[in-house]
Amino acid sequence: MRHDKLLKAWILPAFSGCLIAAGAPAADLVFPPSTIEPQARTFRLDPKRLAPDDAAKTVDPERIAATMMKILPMSSRSCREGEIAGGAKALLEEAGAPMGIEVKRDELPKKAAALAPERKAEIYCDNGKTAPESGNVIAFLKGDPALPSWNLSFHLDTNQTRFDGIRRDGDLLRPAAGTPLGADDKAGLAIIAEVLRVIGERKLAHGDIRVVGLVAEEDTAAGAQLIDGSAFRGDFVVTADGTDPREIGRAAPTTYSGYLTVRTQTSHPADVHDKKTVSACAVGARILQRAGFAPAAHPPKHPDVVLHSYFTSCGIDEGDLTPKGHPAAKFQYNTISPYWTAAWQLRSLEGAEKAKSMVAGIRSTMERVCANAAKDRTPVRCEMTGDAKPDLLGYVVGEDAPAVQMLGIGFVEAGSGPVKVTARQFGGFNGNYIKERFGEGMIIIGTGADQIHTNQETVSIQGMATVARGLLAGMLESYRFRLVE
Repeated sequence: MRHDKLLKAWILPAFSGCLIAAGAPAADLVFPPSTIEPQARTFRLDPKRLAPDDAAKTVDPERIAATMMKILPMSSRSCREGEIAGGAKALLEEAGAPMGIEVKRDELPKKAAALAPERKAEIYCDNGKTAPESGNVIAFLKGDPALPSWNLSFHLDTNQTRFDGIRRDGDLLRPAAGTPLGADDKAGLAIIAEVLRVIGERKLAHGDIRVVGLVAEEDTAAGAQLIDGSAFRGDFVVTADGTDPREIGRAAPTTYSGYLTVRTQTSHPADVHDKKTVSACAVGARILQRAGFAPAAHPPKHPDVVLHSYFTSCGIDEGDLTPKGHPAAKFQYNTISPYWTAAWQLRSLEGAEKAKSMVAGIRSTMERVCANAAKDRTPVRCEMTGDAKPDLLGYVVGEDAPAVQMLGIGFVEAGSGPVKVTARQFGGFNGNYIKERFGEGMIIIGTGADQIHTNQETVSIQGMATVARGLLAGMLESYRFRLVE
């Protein structure tokens, strides 16, 4: 299906006429100034220039699968990405060799080591204990300056706690034993490498292409917080870090996180009535229930909010910490527990003010529950942290943004079937930092991974190929536009 037909079949119903069909004036792709690119850039459609019809068909699912089998065993814990960073550098060098790609690691570890102690606590992983051992991987492929440039990113770290092998089950890759597979986000690397391979093998004309592999996205987002803006230069800024291979995400959530803590007095269970003690565990459970922490994580009437507690601890408070640095409790048998804590997180796509209001509601609920629990009994002391300000501010990219349009055309043209353009994307936190620091609204595309961060994580080989075809076709469609001098 060619460009003009696609405009009628997909773009015009979905967008506000930013691109128009044949017979109308030439369409423009307009990129406003940003912190990284101070000059506005406008590209105009050349109707005589056609994207290669069959290029996306040369994406090889088995080659992508082979890449995954090679990189999945590589160690990739947050701030310990030395092995996967080296593997990513080698893979990108091999994929982009025919085009003279340049790949390096930046000096993030040195930059992090020079920070003030309070800033290190925010950048180092494991609650400020682990310094980043690798820099971000940054690749540059020089192209025709008259064509739009693309910035493609992924993150190097995963939640894969150990590697026990890979099991292929038809179209799916699975972990052999109880640990996340690591497809989030090694699949992003494999997809981007395949796109580069096809461009090189077919000798396709292209603009500048930058590829960025960021460290520690799953922990502090150290890579995105410290990377130089020049690495994110590009007209189209896209990350392969979603799940659904037919989804184009144009939004990132406003995020809060912190701890809820309840402290009471303790007693033997038989003395609860006489001593008027209160179970901290029971109070904590009631806070979660009353504040909207639902089993499905989406509070009632708020489908665009995720509110969840990802860690709870109950027992005797002796200042213990879990291996990940969470406050913990030491269990004591046959005692009314005087200490309870929960790590909580809210991700909201309803806007910053609504997120702030919902967080204030959690505090109000906590205070009310604790006051009621202490009535005519021993004191109940409750605390909430993380509600003073958001960790990350969300953003929404317009439906008429050039990246959304080109990717939409690309995915349809590549035969992906129905494509969802959605503002309901709860992940890809690197985008929040890139938006905050450089003003670039990053678009998120899927990878074919599913059940990420769990021991049931899988990735679809055909799903990865679908994303690679759609991304490549979108890039080639953009190359039909030339810079207006």
